[in-house]
Amino acid sequence: MSVIFVVEPDAVLAHTYAEAIKGLGYVVYKFRTAALAVKALEKVVPDLIVLEIALPAHNGLELLYEMKSYTDTRSVRVIVNSFIQPHLMPWGFLNRGEIGIVEHLYKPLSRLEGLQRAVREYA
Repeated sequence: MSVIFVVEPDAVLAHTYAEAIKGLGYVVYKFRTAALAVKALEKVVPDLIVLEIALPAHNGLELLYEMKSYTDTRSVRVIVNSFIQPHLMPWGFLNRGEIGIVEHLYKPLSRLEGLQRAVREYA
């Protein structure tokens, strides 16, 4: 069974996303900070991460680069699900694959069905 990490600082959104993904049959772990997600990576390597970039303390970009520095987490795919618009991201569209991003969902325009579709496609 595939394991999905949801890294989302808003407790209500984290719960909503986790329940929608669990409904698809995946095991889901929720984290409100990058530091908590990194700590969990020591015990469990997920198949996919749903990641908000705007996190307290260490941001999602720092989490991505830390993951890519370790061989066991280097190939984990990431769906960015963020309030930050894709064209404002520092890596742009051309090299996002180098840090594991397979899709970018922009929260104000995305729906739960879109998140579920992306999870089914990449998990």
